[in-house]
Amino acid sequence: MIERIFINNIGGIKEASLNFTSGLNIITGESGAGKSSVVRALELLTGGRGGVKFIRAGETRGTVEAKFSDTLISREINQNGRSRAKIENENVALNDCAKVVNSLVRIQNQFAQIELLDNDKQLAMLDSCLDEKIQNETFNLFREIYDKAKRSADELRAIKKRRAEIEKKFSNAREIFELVKIARPEAGLEIRLENSLSDLTHRISQRERAKESFDTLTGGLSENGLIGNAEACFEELYDFMNADDADEARRSFENLYSVIKNLSGAFDDEESEINSREEIETRLGALRRLKRLCNIPDENELLNYTGEIYKNLEWLEASYKDLEILSARSLEEKKKANALAMEIRHARHEAAEKLEIRVNELLNELAMTGIIFKINFVGLQKLKRNGADGIEFILSDGSREGRVEKIASGGELSRLLLALQLSLPDEWLPPTIVFDEVEAGLGGRAAVLSGTQLKKLSRKCQVILVTHEASIAALGDSHILIQRTEGETFMKNITGEERVKEIARMLSGSPDMTEALEHAKKLIKSQEEH
Repeated sequence: MIERIFINNIGGIKEASLNFTSGLNIITGESGAGKSSVVRALELLTGGRGGVKFIRAGETRGTVEAKFSDTLISREINQNGRSRAKIENENVALNDCAKVVNSLVRIQNQFAQIELLDNDKQLAMLDSCLDEKIQNETFNLFREIYDKAKRSADELRAIKKRRAEIEKKFSNAREIFELVKIARPEAGLEIRLENSLSDLTHRISQRERAKESFDTLTGGLSENGLIGNAEACFEELYDFMNADDADEARRSFENLYSVIKNLSGAFDDEESEINSREEIETRLGALRRLKRLCNIPDENELLNYTGEIYKNLEWLEASYKDLEILSARSLEEKKKANALAMEIRHARHEAAEKLEIRVNELLNELAMTGIIFKINFVGLQKLKRNGADGIEFILSDGSREGRVEKIASGGELSRLLLALQLSLPDEWLPPTIVFDEVEAGLGGRAAVLSGTQLKKLSRKCQVILVTHEASIAALGDSHILIQRTEGETFMKNITGEERVKEIARMLSGSPDMTEALEHAKKLIKSQEEH
């Protein structure tokens, strides 16, 4: 509850201090006197932006300070746009200050009413009517499981996304791995393979030329070679040589023949070297193909890249199991969340029926006979943290039907909101509600009935009401008069004769008209008797 408010240089108010009581606090005054400056000052405490325009003309800063039941809260705004908030004289962030004040005060004008009637707040109103067990145990369990299901779904989505990215990025991984197996890349490999291939090719070429010479000498497998012909020639020569020379020649030729024959073993590695060359050529070709495929010319980078592929594909393989586990868990959590959401839906339908009855009874008492209030349920495509339901507040007058913000006039919206506040549990109400001329557009019986209901509401929480309606002003437990004189706004708490004159002015435009004074006294007396 607000006990006191001090305003300095806000709107037309140079300096003012107001005391409020519990119950219904009325603020009145002629048009343009500055009544709404009090509301603007409270809006600044709730974190209202654009505060600079509310600074009194000619001043550089404005302040508002409110004493709640056990908390002192203030806000200062400066011409340079800077703002400062305090709780118990300690500087705090504006958002933190706003959170505290908004938990203590709700400010309602015709614009605020529309905001209050958006779909999320409508659902919050309905949920405040649910059984305590549903509100606490069921909702807490639902949100706990919903959060788990959402985390599982997020993890599942992340795994699937990463799998898709890996499969796309490394779509040619199978071919790459086959080439890696063949090339076995390592730093500097291509140069070493090229050098080895060059050396081996040269050696094989030498061997082939030597083999051709050897075959020429020996004749190969099918002919007598040079050495065979030479042997036949020497046999003819031996007969013309003396015995010693012939023996010497024979031994020399046999030694030469033996050496040449022994050379045949030197060609045994021919197949091995050819195989080695083919292996090197295959490995070198695979390495070059691998570099082109990966578009990486450097072996070190290639090793890093293939290592990355291995790492990602290892994760891809391991993720199959995670995917299976997460999918099962997510499905189970969704089933549990859906079951609880259906339990909440059932409770909401029951609560909606009761709320409709109560609100329609009050609308009838507020002179809105023939207008029916309904709550339409809209099933959501997927679960949200507040369940599986969306709702719409609907008004029907027999000839047309639609959402309240589209159908209701300003006066009807004010009375509907009042009916809702009286129908909802006390826990829904803040300690203080500020109404800024919400009865605008009402008159006669509707205004009187609205005032009566505002009075009932003030028994549940403190009500501060800016009004032009004399019949409502007469219901106040306290009355604040705001006047403007020579460009200055003044305000004070009024009682007794001052209050009678102010209500007479509201009735007739004059505070001294006899009939208006008598009527004002009757209104006040009637209120006091009730």
